[in-house]
Amino acid sequence: MKPLYLREDTERQRERLAATVRQLHRSGWMPGTSGSLSLRSGDAVLITAQDLDKGRADARDTVLVDPSEGLPLLGETEWPCAETPVHLALHGYLPDCETVVHVRTPDVTAPDAHAPGAGDAGPPATEPHLRSGPAGSTPMVLPDPPERLDPGRTADAVRAVLGGTAAGAPPALLVARLGVFTWGRDLGEALAALDRVEEGSRPPMRSGAGVPDPAGWAR
Repeated sequence: MKPLYLREDTERQRERLAATVRQLHRSGWMPGTSGSLSLRSGDAVLITAQDLDKGRADARDTVLVDPSEGLPLLGETEWPCAETPVHLALHGYLPDCETVVHVRTPDVTAPDAHAPGAGDAGPPATEPHLRSGPAGSTPMVLPDPPERLDPGRTADAVRAVLGGTAAGAPPALLVARLGVFTWGRDLGEALAALDRVEEGSRPPMRSGAGVPDPAGWAR
């Protein structure tokens, strides 16, 4: 495997990611061990650890992974969360995707949790939708993810959904049995997309109020 470039401030990124996870927990987005968060860190991806109690997250609960295989880099002490292949597929396919937020609640683990027509994003665009689109509320849907979430098969499935979606679709993907993934060029964009999905869901996705202040979140 070729050497990966890592940001010089990776340790600060770990602290920021853990602090944001705790805020998302307090806001009701990530109760218990549910949900996950990732961001680019140079050539690698920094992501939350497996089976993490989100209310107790600290810098040691983050994992640097190889973007192609999803395996922890040498020296890492934790294993990445089970949803890592979906995170990597989004980071790999969307060039301006810096942050991915994943939330899982009983109301969003199946496509019928959203308004009728979820996943019907219109005819395919001539070019894949590769940037965060205009405001919207209905996420794209991956109704039947690979039974085993390995990076290769998951990336193919995610690319098939995003590549066949009309331009302007909201930056959100509903994966059956896993929950909603939103993304953006920074935490603010990813959380704004999550808010828009919540507004269009029936019933509301969470019981908490407020979202973390993305001020100070550096890419």
